This record gives sequence, structure tokens and C-alpha cells, in this order.
Amino acid sequence: MKNINKTAFIVSLLVLIAAFSVLSMTSMPEEFRYTWVGLNPWNGVEGLAFTVRYFLHTSVAVTYIITVALLFLIWWRLYAIFHRIWH
Repeated sequence: MKNINKTAFIVSLLVLIAAFSVLSMTSMPEEFRYTWVGLNPWNGVEGLAFTVRYFLHTSVAVTYIITVALLFLIWWRLYAIFHRIWH
């Protein structure tokens, strides 16, 4: 088993959090955009789950499974990019 690059791991998680914070900011009205409500990355994750459910017409359980799989896939590719940069 290969060792995990800790720097790439941490940076990829931070970039994922920042990406979902930006997603949350873009969906908020202007008066809430730069508050904790607007910067909360969980709102971005909920937006991803809403999008999956809206376009695929899935049940709640399947929506969460697809959302978690997409989150893992995005993080995994970010980790691969940063691992390649620092390796």
C-alpha cells in the first residue's frame, strides 16, 4: 500500500471546502453572500444534493449515495492533481 501524501491530502480537502463555499456564495442573495450563511460549505453540498435529486428524480437515500460518491470523486481527483504536483 502506498503512503498518503499529507500535504496533498490537506490541500485537496481545503480546495474542496473552498469550492463548495464559493458554490454556496453564488446561490445566496447579495445581503447574505459574505456572512457565515453565505460562506457555509455545507450549503454547497446541499445544493449538490438538490441538483442530483432535481435532475435525476431519485429517492432521498439514492440522492445521498450519489452525492457522497460525487464528493469523494471530486476530492480524489483533486488529491491526484496535488499529489502529482508535489511528488
